[in-house]
Amino acid sequence: MKFAGLELRNPIIVASGPVTAKLWQLQEAEQHGAAAVSIKHVMNKQSFRGNMRCYSDPGEVMIFPIDRRLDVVEGLKLIEEAKKHTALAIMVNFSNELTDIEEYGRMAKTFENAGADALEINMCCPNFSLGNRDLGIDPDQIDAGAITGQNPKLAGAITKIVKSNVKIPVIPKLTPTALDIVKVAKACEAAGADGLSLVGGPSIAAPPVDIYHGGRPLYALMNKTSYGAITGSAIRYATFKITAQVAAEVSIPIVSSGGIDTWEHAIQMMMWGANAVALCTAVMWEGFEVIDELHRGMEKFCESQGYSSYDEIVGKSLGFISPNKEMELLAGSAIVDEDTCTGCERCLRVGHCDAIVMQGAYANVVSEKCIGCGVCMSVCPFDSISMIELAGR
Repeated sequence: MKFAGLELRNPIIVASGPVTAKLWQLQEAEQHGAAAVSIKHVMNKQSFRGNMRCYSDPGEVMIFPIDRRLDVVEGLKLIEEAKKHTALAIMVNFSNELTDIEEYGRMAKTFENAGADALEINMCCPNFSLGNRDLGIDPDQIDAGAITGQNPKLAGAITKIVKSNVKIPVIPKLTPTALDIVKVAKACEAAGADGLSLVGGPSIAAPPVDIYHGGRPLYALMNKTSYGAITGSAIRYATFKITAQVAAEVSIPIVSSGGIDTWEHAIQMMMWGANAVALCTAVMWEGFEVIDELHRGMEKFCESQGYSSYDEIVGKSLGFISPNKEMELLAGSAIVDEDTCTGCERCLRVGHCDAIVMQGAYANVVSEKCIGCGVCMSVCPFDSISMIELAGR
């Protein structure tokens, strides 16, 4: 398949992060079926360097205020090693301080000369940008990253500079915190971007705290800390929305990351408009084997549903989105399957509804009271409740 000028064997990319900082990780990614990797964020100058610290709740969320970025020398070495020892498409995730945006072009050319297959301009990283801004740090002392992606003119200007210096594909990675991400996306498209990389948000968060030990933030091996980037399953639905929003307005391809843990999530992301999907946190939690599971599941799904290519599923869900005043609600009610209902009464505890009552040993829905929200169906531990349309209501 083709994506933004790249030839890929499938639509699975390992996103830039702690799992793409070393050669052995890239080799693992290739071994387990990834088509491309975006190497760990490369920066020319960095205000602070330290190894990763995080709050991790597997399957839910990860928040990290610090992760060690690569310097340019390290980035160039990794590109050269990756091109020598893997057949992966190598994307370079990079940024520079905003006091010299022309340096973006010089860095881009250096990466191209080292063998990079594509460039992912980092306009999304909140650490040291949004985190410092939210703490009241002088904007002139803030590193690039998400600050860049909040400004359509600046994002477009940097994209144009990079494009003018290289021949390989250029893919800006946008922050979800932009006031109008569509304007930023269109600015990058107008400046010549070959594709866009999207991620859901709020982008930055604070971790839970230890309520029994003075409210200390639950980061391992940290004393003073800062706000941190939020990743993992918690941002999946925000990524769905941003993907749909941008896909409906641009004509260049999109790779989306943020909350993709299973093959179903990947298919859903593509139906919301992504041409390719990227994952990082799932690999941190489950290992590179999760890529195999994703690929197998996606292939089996397409085969079982009669899709001959991934292109056929891209954007299928966009037609269901409309302005609020044009939404179409179907009349209907919940219904309980007595063959599987155990009478556990879990559905009766739904706090906003009194439509379910016990009738003998089983739950029963009073259809005249049911508003059709579906919450009871979601909380039933035995999948005994379904929703049906009712004509004439």
